[in-house]
Amino acid sequence: MAELIKLDPVRDAGLLAGIVEATYPIWNEGLSADAYARWNTIQSKTPWGAAYVRRVALVENGEVLASAKWYDIDARFDGKPIRLLGIGAVFTPESQRGQGRAPQLITEMMATAEREGYGAAVLFSEIGAPYYERLGFTVIPRETLTLDVIQKKGAPASLVRAGNETDLKRLSDIHGISDAFARLHPRRSEDLVQFAVQKRRTLSALAPLGARATEFWVSEEGNHAVAYVLISRGPSGNLADGPDVMWLDACGDRDPTGARVGAILQVLWAREPAETLPPLLAWLPDGWLPPQVRIASRAPAGDIMMIKSLGKTALPKLHGSEVIWWKADSF
Repeated sequence: MAELIKLDPVRDAGLLAGIVEATYPIWNEGLSADAYARWNTIQSKTPWGAAYVRRVALVENGEVLASAKWYDIDARFDGKPIRLLGIGAVFTPESQRGQGRAPQLITEMMATAEREGYGAAVLFSEIGAPYYERLGFTVIPRETLTLDVIQKKGAPASLVRAGNETDLKRLSDIHGISDAFARLHPRRSEDLVQFAVQKRRTLSALAPLGARATEFWVSEEGNHAVAYVLISRGPSGNLADGPDVMWLDACGDRDPTGARVGAILQVLWAREPAETLPPLLAWLPDGWLPPQVRIASRAPAGDIMMIKSLGKTALPKLHGSEVIWWKADSF
């Protein structure tokens, strides 16, 4: 009989290695097989990854029938704590496809999460909404924005420097204030901010030379970070076979207008005024836009955010305007 197992990095090392090898053709991000394995390992060894991300599998007689990533997300809904099950990287080996393994895995993950006190399950679908709607999930409508940074004459005057580990506490505090107006948002702790930065920096470092870049910048006042941006650049798509784009993966600003974030972007864009930069994409909270930025176009988000209430929790139908979920928080 198939059993849901939360895989242990030591006890189940062989099964984990097999899952990483099997998923490489789908989610390799343009990395070599060895680099892809290292990228997964490094993520699992960050403080947040080690504490809140696990691989789970439906196993029978030592064989993996389906696998996924289990994210334990500390979130807030209407200002109150809610524990979310994040479901990512759902995968069924070719020999097991067509037998309902993935729905069985997801159903058992949610049943386990209910028993452990989770209030809802969240996922990002790359295959459309209908598959997961059959499992009771509903769509949270969200848009991907293409942004233009408005340049001004002369050199920008803002003090911008590279972000570092000592900034993480203040950046977490900024999110604690700026994200509070949303009905639903993850609590962006120091470790979660660090996880987002490390995940993207590692991907850039392991990619072929020049294929990807990650930039983490802060605006400083009085020797303290008061705003930041996390930007990644490279080919889009899990197979890294799409067009070259830039993502504003996450940002935060003590100024509710976002003016410091906009100033950081102006500084970055002024570095190479003659260079034609690829499109800057972002998931921004509705109604929040730095004054130095304009929206060039809108499109439905390619990764469809979906949610399902668990246990006695009864969440209302949510719109993107009620949710803050940065691209860096997707899985």
